[in-house]
Amino acid sequence: MSPFFIISMKKKQFTYIIIAAFGFIHSSCSNNNNDMATYRGGSVTRSDLTKHIHKSRYQKLSNDEKLSTVQKLAARKVINDYSEELIIDKSINNKTKKILNDEKLERVFDYLLNKFSLSDSTLDFIYNAELVEYTVQDILVTHRLSYSKHKNRSPKEAFDLATIIRKRIDNNDITFDEAVSIYADHPTVEIRNGMMGPLRYGKLAKELDDIIWQSMPGDINGPLETKFGYHVFHTVKREQRKQPVAKNRKKTLRREINNGRYKLLDHYTDSYSEEWFKIFDIELFIENIDTLWQRTEDLDLFVVPEGVSILRLNEPGYQAPLARINDQMVTVDWFIQQAQQHGNYEESNFVKAYFLYNTLIDLLRRYSAVMWYDINDHFDNQKTHQTVQLKKEKLLYKHYVAQETKIDTMLTEGVILNRLALRYDIQVRKDLTLD
Repeated sequence: MSPFFIISMKKKQFTYIIIAAFGFIHSSCSNNNNDMATYRGGSVTRSDLTKHIHKSRYQKLSNDEKLSTVQKLAARKVINDYSEELIIDKSINNKTKKILNDEKLERVFDYLLNKFSLSDSTLDFIYNAELVEYTVQDILVTHRLSYSKHKNRSPKEAFDLATIIRKRIDNNDITFDEAVSIYADHPTVEIRNGMMGPLRYGKLAKELDDIIWQSMPGDINGPLETKFGYHVFHTVKREQRKQPVAKNRKKTLRREINNGRYKLLDHYTDSYSEEWFKIFDIELFIENIDTLWQRTEDLDLFVVPEGVSILRLNEPGYQAPLARINDQMVTVDWFIQQAQQHGNYEESNFVKAYFLYNTLIDLLRRYSAVMWYDINDHFDNQKTHQTVQLKKEKLLYKHYVAQETKIDTMLTEGVILNRLALRYDIQVRKDLTLD
């Protein structure tokens, strides 16, 4: 090790000692008895402290522990107030926005779940549905955006084909058996002649279940859209289950449904999303999403086996709108931004178009829920703000400390806090009691 390096190291360590000695010893008796600490442009109040730590827990701390708690809280508030000049990575703004959006969304869905109630008629329908098994014959027409993928068919082409199939059957041009042999996308479906069953209620997509369990043998329904594509199906057989009904089944069934069984809760919240889409005039442009996916495939952006990241979907340069919100047309760049401001969507990777399509719908639902929160008076905005503020301060503090230690690995958390104390004149009051 060179002499110059040794001298530099000793000089740096001496600087740290000086900073540590003077950083947080600025104590004063504040003019405001409510202030536990002050800094340039702000203060830590008793209310701030009790939001951060429960009063009874704080009172049990030693004087040194109380000092450390107030000091750290003051530093968190400084970093929050001066984040624009302290935080280098401006993408942190997406993370703080995410905290706000996620908190609002959580409060919206808590509100919806508290309102959820199961009607007697719905309970009776499901109770009776559990006593019956169905056998159906199904023709599934898939497309590029469906879970069961058909690479060379758009959603509109799939719907049009399913409509033709239904008309040909209704007009007696072909039998249902012939339709299966002509139009089935998968050889295995053709081999079993499209037959599914005997089926119990709840095993298929809810959209299918609800129609099948209201049908009689001989009925033909469709086209009906599910995540798998468009269905045209024929009810073949309806028969009572031989298994005896469990005692008090209705009581246990109600509890299971309230815990999420049979997707009634999902259907209930989705119905609210549909209302929000109407309120804010939201429309998803399916054909444009289909085109975006095709261009993404053409550019070979996939990484095996993860697929393509949502953050790379702007690389094809496709600028056509993917959706409309009120009078605003939104492109892929808007969705990328929203993915960085909601949940963990920025980590999303797509191995098939269905997952892209589903994610864009989810993002619009979340965005509409947040907008609905903002125009509603059902929520305690002050409580929401307090919760968000605490989470935001914690995030920014952690990020800033990591940032400074990355710049200089020799820095400790204590030294970083002391530097902040000197720079922003943090002063802690002598009397740290809350009484």
